[in-house]
Amino acid sequence: MSRAIQIRVSESVVRTIHVEDGVQSPLEMLPVLGAERMAELLATELEKRGFTRDGNLARRTDPDGIEVTVDLAASTVSVKIGAGAKLSEEVQRVGREGQEEELREAAIGELERRLEAQTEALRREVTARLERKLADLRNELDGAIGRATVAALTERAAQLGKIEEVLADDAGNVTIKVKL
Repeated sequence: MSRAIQIRVSESVVRTIHVEDGVQSPLEMLPVLGAERMAELLATELEKRGFTRDGNLARRTDPDGIEVTVDLAASTVSVKIGAGAKLSEEVQRVGREGQEEELREAAIGELERRLEAQTEALRREVTARLERKLADLRNELDGAIGRATVAALTERAAQLGKIEEVLADDAGNVTIKVKL
């Protein structure tokens, strides 16, 4: 008389994952002065906003972990965020004697699918955090570019003659009166 022997296979995995997402876009600045001088004026404005300068790069890491890098020479901004997680999963499969290899392969396949799903969920979360940040960052950078442009216009006006008056309104319009 033969007996069927039940086999139980357990597989587990612990994996540390890291996902990143980022975007790069151009900065649009009016060429009021030479490119190098415009970059200097923008760098000054960015330093007031917490950026640190390293050559042609201005960098800042926000408290939420988002890294912002402005390439002053190329007039581009790069925004990057990353996140990590330690994933732990365990799968058990039950079968008959002689099915050990099939059960093990099925368990490993299930583990991989679960880990892929968790990694993708973390990736979506990181992308969503980045997208929320981009709107605020765009407004902040537009303001810095606007102030740098006003500084450039004021500097250019001073080259033309004596500045008599600089008027600015709440809408961001600036009038510079120059005596030639």
